[in-house]
Amino acid sequence: MKYTAKTLQLDMYGGITSAIVALPLALAFGYASGLGPTAGLYGAIILGFIAAALGGTSVQISGPTGPMTVVMAGLVIKFGGSPEILFMIVFLCGIIQTLFGVFRLGAYVNYVPLPVISGFMTGIGCIIILMELLPIFGDYSSHGSIFSSIGAIPQAIETFDPASFFLGVLTFIITIIVPKKWRQYVPSPLAALTFGTVIAILYFPDLKTIGEIASGIPHITNFALPLQELPSIITSAFMLALLGSIDTLLTSTVADKITKKNHDSNKELIGQGIGNSLVGLMGGIPGAGATMRTVVNINAGGQTRMSGMLHALFLLAIVTLLGNFAEKIPLCVLAGLLLKVGFDIIDWDFIKKIKKYPKDKIFLMFSVLILTIFSDLIAAIGLGLILSHMIYSKKMHKNQLNQIQSFTTDKIHFLQENTPMETNNRTDNGITIKLSGHINYTIAKDLSSLLNEALVKYNVVYLDFKHTLSLDLSIISALEGVFKSLPKRNNIHIKINEGETYRMLQLLGLFDHINAENIHIIQTN
Repeated sequence: MKYTAKTLQLDMYGGITSAIVALPLALAFGYASGLGPTAGLYGAIILGFIAAALGGTSVQISGPTGPMTVVMAGLVIKFGGSPEILFMIVFLCGIIQTLFGVFRLGAYVNYVPLPVISGFMTGIGCIIILMELLPIFGDYSSHGSIFSSIGAIPQAIETFDPASFFLGVLTFIITIIVPKKWRQYVPSPLAALTFGTVIAILYFPDLKTIGEIASGIPHITNFALPLQELPSIITSAFMLALLGSIDTLLTSTVADKITKKNHDSNKELIGQGIGNSLVGLMGGIPGAGATMRTVVNINAGGQTRMSGMLHALFLLAIVTLLGNFAEKIPLCVLAGLLLKVGFDIIDWDFIKKIKKYPKDKIFLMFSVLILTIFSDLIAAIGLGLILSHMIYSKKMHKNQLNQIQSFTTDKIHFLQENTPMETNNRTDNGITIKLSGHINYTIAKDLSSLLNEALVKYNVVYLDFKHTLSLDLSIISALEGVFKSLPKRNNIHIKINEGETYRMLQLLGLFDHINAENIHIIQTN
């Protein structure tokens, strides 16, 4: 694409508009993380610029997001007394993301099933809502966990502060009711933030605000890597990296659908990884590709990666010029913004269609949802992937069984075209078991049983692998278990194409248990 003056103009429109949307969200996510609004701004500016410059999605806007903020808030509670550990985790998160891209693992992120993603994102949305209800009711104290936050809600309702409640709810309502035709000129988060702050300054000056915001160049953070915390640090960094990668590539997919272009997953992860590493160095909170900001950028005219870079520079300019105003933003107003973010993250589309989905998919979604809220995100994703794999394996089992054929035959027919003979109880002939396609672990037990039954009933079993494309290790192990128990080494004949499957069976020693003359290799051209 040729870069012209018109392209630059459209990129500037996209960059300015997305920066206006990003400012209140960066402040809100920084506050919600427990590291302060300044950390949110650093994350938005640094990651926004680097990921746009080096990433693989040309119009993507990156910065702090709800899922990454929730994880970071948990880490702040865990390591709150040691910010140097927290920023080391963010730095390592970026390194791991970069390695994901270098080793070309980007495509695998797309293999996470929809119910797992839906349960995970809905759980994140519920956590944000539960956390932000407290400041809306006027409870600004720090709570150690989601359980503590939930437990504090009844008391907060009983002793709620009318001013905080009014402004928090007002902010939330404004984000919803701003007419769509106005949003291209004044994004609803900015309108809500500005209106709520002005009302607070005029009528509720005693409300707790976000306080001082640093406007200078961030300094390089000191790191600490205590050996006793090393396993926890690495696990936390991996969790952030995995979550950030999923969050980013989902946004990249959304951008592709709108722009009709294809992103480079691995390049995107490298850009995100380098960006998050620098965010950790400078004391910011990590982020990912942000769906709403990316869509805003595209709709406002963003054409190239320059729009994302300009978004970061405009954001830096806004903070520098309006830092004094930002310091007067009440925390309850930020909570109102985050409440809307929480509702937006919930997968309402999945919930609306829930009656149409199979029961196993619904069970999977709610399992991940409950674990996300009440356990930790790695456990939620891990269990979700295990459960989805089990559900998939059960469905594959029937299909795999259909790829096994058995019929009585003799050696001559076996070596020719395997024309099935009428099945009968004669034992002077053998039985041919023919496998085709990709054979995997789901039928290992069934294949073992079939072979053992055939060896009891027939003198000879002919195994036809001519049309088998691949065998996984579970199948090979099952075959080896049967072959080892053969009464005679002459009971099994194998027909197999010369190629990778044959070489693997030979390398693993499967042929050591039968006579060499019983192995019939078909030469391939």
